[in-house]
Amino acid sequence: MNHRPLSVTLTYGFIILNIIIWFALGVIIAFDLHPAMPDQSFFKGIMATLSFVAAGALWVTFVFLQKHNRVAYYLMLIGLGVAMLLTMFDDFGLVDLAALALSLIPLILLIKDRGWHLHRQIL
Repeated sequence: MNHRPLSVTLTYGFIILNIIIWFALGVIIAFDLHPAMPDQSFFKGIMATLSFVAAGALWVTFVFLQKHNRVAYYLMLIGLGVAMLLTMFDDFGLVDLAALALSLIPLILLIKDRGWHLHRQIL
């Protein structure tokens, strides 16, 4: 029986935390609680929708990543990398630094445990 390494469990935890953060950001924007959003409802709607889409895409990719799906592994790397880039191209503050770390840590752990994620388990 194969044991899941602690670093893989940590990776999964950080990915779930990313999903929660993107979903929460969507809720915050949708309910007009974000102080730095533009006044136009159209742009708020787009940004809230994109946050929900990001959370959903990360969730679906996460489910397939747990099944050792090769495509999901590379999509998760891309998704976390894009999240990092989006964070860095914004006005950078302490919250952005935390968000950057919450995307960087699972990215590094995914690369570290590449063999575990890309190995097909025999049922």
